[in-house]
Amino acid sequence: MYRDKLVKIILLTLLFPFVIYILGSCIIGYIPPTESYKKTPKQFEELFNEQMAKYGMSIDIDSVAFVHDDDNLRKVVPIVCEDGSKLSCIYYPTGKGSKSLIVYLKFEQELSGTANETIYIEPLLAFVMDEFVPGMTQNKDESFEPITSETYNGALDACRVFIEGEESKKSMYISPKNDKEIAVTFKRETDEKTILSVRFHLWNE
Repeated sequence: MYRDKLVKIILLTLLFPFVIYILGSCIIGYIPPTESYKKTPKQFEELFNEQMAKYGMSIDIDSVAFVHDDDNLRKVVPIVCEDGSKLSCIYYPTGKGSKSLIVYLKFEQELSGTANETIYIEPLLAFVMDEFVPGMTQNKDESFEPITSETYNGALDACRVFIEGEESKKSMYISPKNDKEIAVTFKRETDEKTILSVRFHLWNE
């Protein structure tokens, strides 16, 4: 009997660290990331629908399936626009689970070429800076290090110049904090239709 108790005590002693490790891992898995530039697709959807409603925009990330090919796992989500503008949101997550995080984010707008057409690339850029890089909003004319990063207002100015110009591609950096940069790339595709896009490399896996 004493021997059985001793065996149980030894087993419990050996198993206890593993139980603590598993519980700790589960708890950590439920803690959302604290960095503003790390968001789950659902967090992104909620913020987008809340902030972009003033432009008549909304998205439903569950309305489309994942695409997984040579360009990696992603979703191409149509943006519903009240004025009929053709917009889409493409995001590349770390996985298909609800706790996955968005690594790349891209917005595209197909232009109709009609007079007085509203181009939404600038407000979409502002949305990302407001929600993913909120430190930039504290002083919109000051940037974090490194010095190559654009300020909030500087980024919006660069966006306007790109939209009004004829460049096919333009890149810049914005910073959520010191020693961290987010790469921003504007592109203009001019085949049968003109497509403007802005892409964000939010963080490295």
